[in-house]
Amino acid sequence: MIIVNLTGGLGNQMFQYAFGKAIATKLKADLKLHFTDALFNTKRLYALDVFNISASIATPEDLKKFNIIQNCVINRVQYLVAERLGVQFNKHIITQRYPYVFDNKYLSIKDNSYIQGFWQDTRYFNEIEQILKKEFTPKKRFDEVNQKILKQIQESESVSIHVRRGDLITNNTNSQFVGLHYYINSINKFKKLLRNPFFFVFSDDITWCKANLALLIDKIKFIDHNNESNSYIDLILMSNCKHNIVANSTFSLWGAWLNKKKNKIVIKP
Repeated sequence: MIIVNLTGGLGNQMFQYAFGKAIATKLKADLKLHFTDALFNTKRLYALDVFNISASIATPEDLKKFNIIQNCVINRVQYLVAERLGVQFNKHIITQRYPYVFDNKYLSIKDNSYIQGFWQDTRYFNEIEQILKKEFTPKKRFDEVNQKILKQIQESESVSIHVRRGDLITNNTNSQFVGLHYYINSINKFKKLLRNPFFFVFSDDITWCKANLALLIDKIKFIDHNNESNSYIDLILMSNCKHNIVANSTFSLWGAWLNKKKNKIVIKP
């Protein structure tokens, strides 16, 4: 049995699931999920239940087998000590060391392991790419509004623009907003590369986008009706665009990665 710890937003949880799935597939082991909302970070909820994933939620009995302590403060302290200093208190727990760079040794994780980290590198799960692209599909059919947008995306020379501001503006995070000039330059590149581009804008700050991007583009549509509980729809809509402008965000990285167009052009920071 492999238990993978999920934390952070949808994009982070998708990376964590993908890595856990790759390890479990290689070992032919059961995959179970354990969501924990990390202390001091933006509050999040378990988000993968919208997809056709093949894993179950770890039970208290499963966690007990691996001696996982159900105390968020103790867990957080032990995680930070393992992440920064490499000191691990539990033989079952595998913690990704900081800084988060690809390390081939993690692909040799053994069965009966509890995995925690971020794993934001596609090399960790390239071998199961087709499995993940099948599993990261929505369980529910889109409503009428999103069906119409999907049709527009499929019938145009569509380019997604994802703008992440939110906690990059309000919190002291390691990342910063990429800035307006990044989007201006990216839009101008697509104007030169494509004959008739149609831009679809997705953002956690759509007001800023309307104020700063509307006058730059003739054909543009701001997607502002999907709320946090169904934000995954934005991700799926982005993946259906023919091309993508990506933010410094795991959310839009997944939108581009799930894009199956062979001739897609992706611009990223």
